[in-house]
Amino acid sequence: MANLLYITCSIAPPEASRTQTLGQEFLNEYLRWNPRDVVRVLGLYRDPIPRLDLDVHNAFHRMARGDDLIDLSDDERRKVIRLWRLADQFEACDKYVFVTQSLNLWFPAEFKMYVDAIWVPNRSYRLATGRRPETLPGETKRSLHIHAPSYRHGKSTDFSVNYLSTVLGNLGVADQEVALLDQDEVEEGHDAQYEKVLRKLMDLALRF
Repeated sequence: MANLLYITCSIAPPEASRTQTLGQEFLNEYLRWNPRDVVRVLGLYRDPIPRLDLDVHNAFHRMARGDDLIDLSDDERRKVIRLWRLADQFEACDKYVFVTQSLNLWFPAEFKMYVDAIWVPNRSYRLATGRRPETLPGETKRSLHIHAPSYRHGKSTDFSVNYLSTVLGNLGVADQEVALLDQDEVEEGHDAQYEKVLRKLMDLALRF
């Protein structure tokens, strides 16, 4: 039995987003073949993701100097606990599905807030010699990234996919799959590209 974390980050409602439609199609097919797996769903526009603010900064510095959780202020303690829970949730899973869009050649701010939230030393990774991130020991982790820009930028490069791939590599996710669409709006319809991606996802669901 596997633990799968299904994460969406799209400002569009599900019915108006081709990536979210594809993500749900994949998840349904995956569960048809893996009915005993545990799926946890996280919506980054819906669920509260704490920002790394001054409270969090102060709390981490205080604990590094030897303070306990109980010594923190109520706001500091509440935010740190939420960050730890998100990092622990990420580390406890061995499969990840990211369904995202980009706004201005990159992820929305909510996605970066989530990455900052789970990037916690000794929870999702540990610091090796020279303060390099080193993955925690464990089984091989897998990911699927379904992504589309919200609109075209001509020949400009969208940095979202490479960024997430690098982040996941540092967090021990070695087996990564990507499914890309040119645009996310449903007005684009189920064109040849959409159908090709859908076939890829249905095949991947059998072996993910």
